Amino acid sequence: MQGLILLALSILLWPGHPARAEPAEVTIVTQNFAPLQWSNQGKPDGYVTAYMLAVAEKVSRSVPVRIEAFEFLPWKRAMLTAETVPNVLLFSLSRTAEREQKFFWLGEVSPYGQYLYQLESSPEIKVDRIEDLLDLDVRVGVQDGGNLFAYLKKLGFEGTGKIVPITDYHQGIEMLYLGRIDLLPLTGFLAEASACKQGYDGSRLKPVIFVEELAKPLWAVFSKGTDPDLVDAFRAEMAVLKDEGFLDAQILSHRSNWQALACGAWTVEN
Repeated sequence: MQGLILLALSILLWPGHPARAEPAEVTIVTQNFAPLQWSNQGKPDGYVTAYMLAVAEKVSRSVPVRIEAFEFLPWKRAMLTAETVPNVLLFSLSRTAEREQKFFWLGEVSPYGQYLYQLESSPEIKVDRIEDLLDLDVRVGVQDGGNLFAYLKKLGFEGTGKIVPITDYHQGIEMLYLGRIDLLPLTGFLAEASACKQGYDGSRLKPVIFVEELAKPLWAVFSKGTDPDLVDAFRAEMAVLKDEGFLDAQILSHRSNWQALACGAWTVEN
């Protein structure tokens, strides 16, 4: 599977493809978030990566386009790039009212739902609502600039000292296992494997509460200033591939492989 991803990317990055004058040069920006998208020994991997590169390859058959770069960046920088630079393709992000007018929304690329996790060896944190955490002496590691960060600020967490800004979930996992934070948001189907991948015992993670408000699909977007014809072409090809079952197949394959890679042996032929 990784080989197919690299082949598609190499074709799209080849200066002579497609053989049309002045193709649009698209930059992909995203954050490491396996198995959706991640840098596998310096090469882009993941099921959203595979999906979007397949979309780009199909688009390139009819619309002049070339993937100029594929960059893994801290989330705040990736967002800023997509908010200010034309021809930037960004994934995977939640669609919110605050973000609605900032991008051209292309289509859904992944289901998404987070729990706040604690370590089972720590004193039990028991709440019925996220707001109840305001009454407890807890530290919640939250990605700076992320959707959950903004949500917690709205709930009144700002200035309480309960929010601990983190760069990404890798840092958050380390801080949780080292006892520097008490709670960490992680995607349910990825939590255990994500901890295993960093050398920790993922079975020690215990879900405390589901973040219901933010349980929405993740999307791919184009930055404003991108050619509308290119935007429409991506939307159309995304729909076609999704209807053909391509994305579902990628999700199933990459989730299984990520679990094996993180907590066992890599099982896919590369």
